[in-house]
Amino acid sequence: MKITRRTVLRLTGAAAASLALSSCSASGSAILGSNFSSWLQQTLGISSSGAASSAASSEDMAASSLAAGEQPAASLAALPAYDADPLTGEAKRSNGRIVGVMVNNISNTSRQNARPQRGLSSADLLIECKVEGGITRFCAVFHDADSIPEIGPLRSGRDQFLQLLMPYQALYYHDGESAACTKFINVYNYSGLNIGGKSYFNTPTHPHVAHRDSRGRDVAYEHTEFTSGKEIRQAASNAGIGLKYDYDATFFRFADYRTGEENAMQGASSGKAVSITHSDHYKTSFRYDPQSRTYKMQMYSRISGKFENTVDELSAKQLSFDNLLVCFAPIERYSGDSGDVQQVSYISGGDAYYFSRGAVQHGRWEKASPEHPLLVYDKTGAQMLFNRGKTYLAIVDDDEWSNFSYQ
Repeated sequence: MKITRRTVLRLTGAAAASLALSSCSASGSAILGSNFSSWLQQTLGISSSGAASSAASSEDMAASSLAAGEQPAASLAALPAYDADPLTGEAKRSNGRIVGVMVNNISNTSRQNARPQRGLSSADLLIECKVEGGITRFCAVFHDADSIPEIGPLRSGRDQFLQLLMPYQALYYHDGESAACTKFINVYNYSGLNIGGKSYFNTPTHPHVAHRDSRGRDVAYEHTEFTSGKEIRQAASNAGIGLKYDYDATFFRFADYRTGEENAMQGASSGKAVSITHSDHYKTSFRYDPQSRTYKMQMYSRISGKFENTVDELSAKQLSFDNLLVCFAPIERYSGDSGDVQQVSYISGGDAYYFSRGAVQHGRWEKASPEHPLLVYDKTGAQMLFNRGKTYLAIVDDDEWSNFSYQ
């Protein structure tokens, strides 16, 4: 077999996946049972236990250091303690638990169409990644349940989103999930924070609460489900899940809100227009608006055959973000009868492009395990400094790197 950089990255990622996914029996599943471990051993020449011994050990979430920790002590002496919102870096608004909600993004035909979605503009962090059949899905992440309006259409969970939320003990909310997602929840004992999951592998489940709305359109039933902060709070109460959590770390390393610090992107290349390709028919683009200092979002519509403004149906306003982060990773389908469900090799790390203030910084991202945070480094090896505000995060297949552009 020809050994390329991509092959090495994917095989390394397979070892990490096996570490999680071979830890329990996948009874009745051709996707994630003993066949997966056998495939890994045959491909790499190592056992699952061998893969485990080479995996990164757990560390404190101090690796995702607060911006305050990077400041000279003397300059902080007169300042109050750093207590930032974990998703935006602004002064903390509440002691609520982070909530991630899975949102449909299909746009193939008039009946298979989830757009425009509701509630996305209220999210502090919006994650997009390919899931199966070339389509992408969103995880809308909020700093607490009280900040969530009506949101949807609601869709099923996938482990590539769950793994980004796990280090923050976030509530993961959806309707159904892939077998791979359930296995991560089972192995990492995350069922206590998972609402709307499946009982594969005898995993405990907590029912979600939602409502249906066809919006007066002839759209398939699976694209008509919505939820809200009120319904999420009810589901959490039913499950006995607490919605308070005292965070002492942030999702990214943000500029310090106490000093008014910002990343002015000095010396960075122009990044005013950004084009991201997830697959042939799922493409996302942004254009920088200097007046608001935000990036305005558009998506390609297979129905109309052109790019259209991505709007929140609740407000009819175009989505905008202070920060964009594009992370390239090896992505491929799970082996076996997976229905083309995609897996992201987070352990491989990869190129990262951070956009803010109309400019771009190129760096690298790392995520040592599902329980480790995603860390972004600049070209000097320091953690990338993010400007405060809302962030769009794209996890993009390495195979689409040649279709990525900015100017």
